[in-house]
Amino acid sequence: MVLDWLPSMPDAPHPTHRHISPQTIRFCPLCGAVLAPRAMEAGKRPEMVCTGCEFVYYMMQKVVAGTIPWRDGRLLLTRRAIEPSLGKWTFPGGYVDWGETVEAAALRETSEETGLTVALGGLLGVYSYASSPVVIVVYRARVLGGTLTLCHENDRLEWMTPAEVPWDELAFPSTMAAMRDFLTRPDDGGPAAGSALPA
Repeated sequence: MVLDWLPSMPDAPHPTHRHISPQTIRFCPLCGAVLAPRAMEAGKRPEMVCTGCEFVYYMMQKVVAGTIPWRDGRLLLTRRAIEPSLGKWTFPGGYVDWGETVEAAALRETSEETGLTVALGGLLGVYSYASSPVVIVVYRARVLGGTLTLCHENDRLEWMTPAEVPWDELAFPSTMAAMRDFLTRPDDGGPAAGSALPA
């Protein structure tokens, strides 16, 4: 299926935003001593190791969970009211909390950012980039109820047809990738299959 209104995906870098990295961490979270790079195995990158208690601070990706809600031939986008990507559009989503499943986080974040209760459809995709320390997990979603409600992270919520998606104003490479996948992969009765998610 060819959708000629879909733009090609740019190879743009992820927007600049401060994250914990081997270049920014300085102190051990357990004892407060200085961290220093140390080779743990030959041929592998060094890890940050505490000079006091020998704790190895393995740098791990953060996990983000999100949904693309779909109802009556329209998908829901939120416009960000915070950095990074202030004023840009994306789908509801956010960080998975400690002890929370990815699925529960996707449901919670959607509710917090939109006021809607949704049911998860199929897994749409998992997106990661070398320039960003996050892994983004996105699900299709069917709206069960609720009332659209803004939160401190967004200043607009809009139901859009696929043709109305503001491609040049999407927040992140993962937003564009997930939107393209949502609109071109027939799964769970999504738009590529020409109908809303099943009841």
